[in-house]
Order: sequence, then structure tokens, then C-alpha cells
Amino acid sequence: MDRLILNDDTDDNFLSDLFFIIFTIFALPIFYYVIYHMYISPLSKIPGPLFSSFTEILVSLKRPEGRVFEWFYSLHLKYGNVVRVGPKFILFDDLEAIKFILKDSDMPKTPTIAGIRAHYNLPTIFTATDKTFHRQRKRILSPAFSIKYVASLEPLIQSCVKLLIKKIDSFSKSSSKSPDLLLNSTSSQFSENNLPTINLYQLIQFCALDIIGETAFGRSFDMVEKGSHPLPIKILEEMKRRVLNHTFPYFRMFFKKDPWLDEFISKIIKTRIEENSKATKQRIDILQILLNSYNPLKQSSPTTPVDVTDGKTMSDFEIQDQIMEFLIGGTDTSAFTIIMAIIMLLHHPEKLRNLRLELESAFPELQNHVTSGEHECEHEDDLFLPTHDTLKSLKYLNAVIDETLRLFPVTLGGIMRQTTEDTIISNHLIPKDTIVSASIWKLHRSKQIWDQDVDEFVPERWFDLNPKIRNDAYYPFGSGSRLCIGNNFALMEIRIIISALIGNFDFVPKEGADLQIVQFITPSLRSKKFEVEVTRLRESKNYDINNE
Repeated sequence: MDRLILNDDTDDNFLSDLFFIIFTIFALPIFYYVIYHMYISPLSKIPGPLFSSFTEILVSLKRPEGRVFEWFYSLHLKYGNVVRVGPKFILFDDLEAIKFILKDSDMPKTPTIAGIRAHYNLPTIFTATDKTFHRQRKRILSPAFSIKYVASLEPLIQSCVKLLIKKIDSFSKSSSKSPDLLLNSTSSQFSENNLPTINLYQLIQFCALDIIGETAFGRSFDMVEKGSHPLPIKILEEMKRRVLNHTFPYFRMFFKKDPWLDEFISKIIKTRIEENSKATKQRIDILQILLNSYNPLKQSSPTTPVDVTDGKTMSDFEIQDQIMEFLIGGTDTSAFTIIMAIIMLLHHPEKLRNLRLELESAFPELQNHVTSGEHECEHEDDLFLPTHDTLKSLKYLNAVIDETLRLFPVTLGGIMRQTTEDTIISNHLIPKDTIVSASIWKLHRSKQIWDQDVDEFVPERWFDLNPKIRNDAYYPFGSGSRLCIGNNFALMEIRIIISALIGNFDFVPKEGADLQIVQFITPSLRSKKFEVEVTRLRESKNYDINNE
């Protein structure tokens, strides 16, 4: 009997020891991790949601919705200029902190950005974290984005914009009684007033893709002309996949890449190589610059890391990924800015009148190329196509664009960097390897900087703006060494398209439009629609050349 009791005690002791060992190995480190980040870490004094002190789960849950930028904005309103959203993830919205993060210290991008690459191991100019690699890659591409070279691309941009306004003009002439012009188009229909209604958002996106095709890859994708193309949807799906990869890295194997985009890009490359073999002179554009840097001996693949010290040459996989990045970054950002500028102008008729007056003053043909009468505006040659050399100096046009980029920067969710050493920011000790995010959207809407009407669309605020504010508190294209390489190209495209649309057509927005913004790497309208009734401007009942 005594022996049986002794055995029971031994078993109990064994279970107790086993529990203690398990607790020590697993539970105790977790317990210490939570206690440290909640109460001991230098970041523990920074306010934020309770769970954010020891987990980024709240950020991860909100990213797939494309609405994390709104949550960050609301957190700043609740907690102030400095907010903690993860154990080592801090948001800053005050001017000096953002200036320090982006310009003065020029911190590198966080390694987590690798999650939005087409292939995790293959960095691009946008996703590079190594400064040497980024500098070398930027040196390869910079000739394609110099001011002189970008200016030489204007005829190609003009050709795509001309097709856009011709297409919209053809819609404006149609009616429900003669709908032939609208057949096979996903961009148009008719309103209850028997007026043609177009999806202006889609047409602008198509035009932006045609422009990047024409200027960067040697030929337009003819998306405006054909009226539909799978490319925009495929790009959106790829961006969503990358966001999921970035947010849930341990489940990356389940987020399979659609081979359609790779095949599409491979065809572009193959066609150019065949053309080069027959041509006496190579075309100089982004695609050719990438091909000129090709090194057949360089080994890299989706499963093999590249040598990040060598950004001077590119493997075939790197070229393909870099092209993918230009397709994504070179179209959605410009299209988003253009459509938001149009939306703001249509919701503020007095601002629209001011812009048209400036265009008419700068381009006398706007007043003279159309005669009155029943046959007015029947010729395509009457369509207005502005030159960029004149547009770039127009005060009100540039104020409209600046104000749009202030209210709706393409970096809505913030610009993330990572500290490389213990650093003091906004009087807080920020440990090494902490993600620090510059909340650009919140900075752009600071009442202390932009005045009490900060949420209003007021292009006039830019006329007498203190240059220091523009330099230190306005970041439409980022800053520092990571300033967007394509900003000059984007501004030329934006100026031309906005002016061509406003100078040729009268748009009346359809009621009940879904203008909800989402961001999957780049921002866009959730609905992918902005439907408007369209008429030729000088045929519109809303147009009076003497009063506008």
C-alpha cells in the first residue's frame, strides 16, 4: 500500500516538473515579451490602442480592406502626434519629425516592404532596402526620367490623350436612339435624360496605361480605343495579392501569383528583342534601358536572392519585376490624382470656372476655334490639345494639382522607414530597428500649417504659400534619396490630361456615386467608377464663354 502511494507522489511530481519546464520554455518568454513591450520598452510611454503595445494584429486585420490609412488618421485624432500601432511600429504626423525621418536622416525603407515585391527575394527600385543597391538601380533608370528626356516624350503622351478626347467626343455625340458608338464599350451608357454617360475613371486609367505603354515599352496598349482590357483588373488583383503577402507572410504559399501578368510582360520583352534584331537604331525608352543593363550571367530567380551589392546589372527576372513595378506605379498613381482633381473641380464650380478662364487666356484657340450654330463642334480638329510648355507655367492649374495632391496624396497610408540606431524623435527615444511612419495624409491636413479650412479644396492657398511650408510640409512624391523618380513625368501627364478634359467637355456627375477610397499599395476609388454625363463644352447649356 505504501509503495502505491509513493508511486502516485512520483507521478504528480513528474507532471509538475513537466508543466514547469513547458511554462519556462514557452509561456515565460511570451509573458516577458508582453510585459517588456507594455511597461519597460522606451516605446511604452507612447499612446496607442492597448493591444498595439505587443502585437501588430490590428494593422494586419485592417490592411486587406484597403482602409488602414483611415484608421491611422483616426488614431492621430485620438492619441496625438505620436501613436504606437505595434511593439516597434510608431506613427508620426508633426512636421519636424517627418522632416527628420524623410530628409534629415534619410532612413532606409523597412525590410517588411519585401512583402509587396512580385517575388520576395527580388528587390526593385521602389522596394529596395539596401541604399547602395537603390542608388545603383536609380542610376540605371535616371536617364529615362531626366527633365530633358521627359520633355521629349510629350508627342507620345499627346497622341494618347488625343485618342482619349476623341473617344469621349464620340460618346458625347451619341444618343440612346443611335447607340452604335457605344457598342462593345464598358465605359459608357445613357442617363435618364437621354445623355451619354461615361465611366470617366476607367477611361482615365486606360489612357494612363496607354501612355506608359507608348512611352516606356514602345507601343500603346490601345486600351482607350478598344474600350476594355484585362490589364487593369489583373494589376488590381496583383496589388491585393501583394498586400496579403506583406500582411500575412507565413501564408505566402497560399497567395499564388496569376501567370497572366508575367506572360503579358514576357511578350513585351520578346517583341522588343525581335524588333532590335531587325532595326538599325534602337528605340530609347525605359524598356530599352532595362534591356541594356541585362546580364545573362547574373543568377537570380524568385527563389534565389540577388546580390544586393550589385544594382548595376539585371537578370531576366529582375527586368520583368521592374517592368511590373512601372506598370503598377506609373499608372494608378497618376490616374488617381487626375480623377480626384476632376471630382474636386466638379464639386466646386467656381474653381472650375477659374481654371477654364486661365486656360482660355493661355490658349486663345479655346475661344476662337469653335463657331456658333447648329453645326458647331462637329470636327475632331476642333478638339483642344494643350502643349505642356505653356501648361507648366499656369498658376491656377498647378495650384489645382498641388491642392489635389495635398488632400489626396498617393502616400495615404504613410511613408514607412526603419531606424538604424537608437534615435530621438519628437522627444521620444526610438530604439534601433523600429518602424517609423511619416503620416503624410495627416500632415497635409494639419490646421496649424494649412489654416482652419484645411479640409476644403482651396487652390488659392498656394498663391502666397510660404516656400518653407512647400519644402518641409508637402510630400506628394516622398523626399530624400527615395523621392519618386517619375515625378516630372507624372506632373506632365497630369497637367495635359486635366487641361484637355476640362478644356473640351462639360461633365455632370451621376448622383449617388461611390467615391470611397481604398489603398492596395496605390490608392484608387473602391468602385472603379466615376460616372458622368458628357457633352462638348461649348454645346453645353452650362457654358457661357462671356461669363465663365
